[in-house]
Amino acid sequence: MFDPGDLGRITADEQADALRTLIAVFATSVQRPGQPARNAVTAEILDILDEVPPDRAEPVAQLFTMMTMRLRRRTRPRSTIFRQAIETALLARAYHGAATPDGEVAYLRAEHPTLADIESACGELMERLDEVPEDERRAWITAEVIAAALVHAEGDQRLGGPDRDVGDLAVAEFLLRAAAQYLAATAKRGA
Repeated sequence: MFDPGDLGRITADEQADALRTLIAVFATSVQRPGQPARNAVTAEILDILDEVPPDRAEPVAQLFTMMTMRLRRRTRPRSTIFRQAIETALLARAYHGAATPDGEVAYLRAEHPTLADIESACGELMERLDEVPEDERRAWITAEVIAAALVHAEGDQRLGGPDRDVGDLAVAEFLLRAAAQYLAATAKRGA
């Protein structure tokens, strides 16, 4: 029986095979004859990734994500989450068709609110929150946040219809970018 929960999972054997391949690549990487000098390890890994069949791309991506997370757990949690937020936001941006930004710094600085703007918005939100029952407040605030992303996405993309995925990714990018902008803006607080 097909289990949708198995989508994207990689078996223990597949993990072992992939890890053996990576170890072999790192152990044997050399500059290719007749090719310009470059990072041979990177070139070999990219060649391997280019050969992954489309129907196996998801589990291979999951494996690399798992490996990356094992490394990132050694860094500050804030740094790890910031990297994930901005990378996922940029990935969503690419898929919903927005132009590639000049760089991560430019992407985060463009159209970002100041902390004073955020504080002002907090005041307005808290006034409206007084009328929401205590046990419904988190859901109410979440709805407000997602509504803001939907309103923004509607200005650039069609929400629903045949472009539903594009619109959903625009909403996701807005939310992830906002999270990354907040983490960037508060990174030096208390340092």
